[in-house]
Amino acid sequence: MSDEVAAPLPQKVSLRVPATTANMGPAYDTLGMALSIFMELTVELAENFSMTVTGEGHEHISSGEDNMVVQTCRIAFEEYAQKSMPPLKFTMHNNIPYRCGCGSSSAAAVAGFMAGMALSGLTMETQKREALLSAISKIEGHPDNASPAIYGGIQLCYKRDGDSFMTYHVPTPPNLSIALFVPHKLMKASTNVTRDLVPTMVPLSDAIHNISSTAILTLAFSTGDLRLLRDASDCLHEQQRSSKLYPHYNACAKAAREAGAVYAFLSGAGPSVCALVPGRHGDLLTQPMRERKAEVVAEAMVKAAEALGVHGRAIITMPSELGAHLTGTNCIRPNIQYTSI
Repeated sequence: MSDEVAAPLPQKVSLRVPATTANMGPAYDTLGMALSIFMELTVELAENFSMTVTGEGHEHISSGEDNMVVQTCRIAFEEYAQKSMPPLKFTMHNNIPYRCGCGSSSAAAVAGFMAGMALSGLTMETQKREALLSAISKIEGHPDNASPAIYGGIQLCYKRDGDSFMTYHVPTPPNLSIALFVPHKLMKASTNVTRDLVPTMVPLSDAIHNISSTAILTLAFSTGDLRLLRDASDCLHEQQRSSKLYPHYNACAKAAREAGAVYAFLSGAGPSVCALVPGRHGDLLTQPMRERKAEVVAEAMVKAAEALGVHGRAIITMPSELGAHLTGTNCIRPNIQYTSI
């Protein structure tokens, strides 16, 4: 008989999952980047189910068992740990813009799944990490938000034979700031509607253009030569979506580039516009005003959108190399963090 004593299961876990920006122009369903904006979740054993939601979009987010966090937590328990999910108390604070193309749904899915894995006693070795990516990608229908949400940084991801997904870390250029324009009004249609606007058949020249532009993106990020980004653009989804849903997109992207951004694109399926701004030194909060180029870019996007009757706000942030991670006490392995290949 073994003398080993099983580690007690945690009673409570706390974790954070980053926002993400996906597609990044031409890299449709392929490239995504984690942002330093986090969804925070605490899950603990309780006598009865409860769900409390605060923060961004809380008035639109369900506090019932149909919440994405609860659903993926249940999947982790039932399909991976082979256990029934016990009554749990969920407390979520969301800092990620809601339904704005910044990965709030992926963050929720990852958060619930990760909490369920931790509470059920499963460790996150490589096999479980890949299971997490595949499970969330199947729910989302694409991996380019889930991958950076799990692993952090810039991720190049793709679907293998069958239903499995792979992801590879692409170096994040140093000193990069992110300027976001986020409309105040919920403009995003359902995911099915926005994806239906993307053509399933395109001219060969458009396909070649996006393939080469995606290669340029990857090369620019890998080498740090952001001047290459001026030659990257999309033919498959940005104009198709913006012409029907987002009248501010072209003006915002143009204003961002003119104000100093090296690249601007529709964040995910929109409506947010994301601009990459070089030249950051140190933490954003300690930058002298003369170096805060990202604020100039963000303000230019806000003004360009307002001129078209679309009101919104600017968010200044940075890429996050930190993906989903446990933070709270009473965890099996505090501060678990995932690293992709």
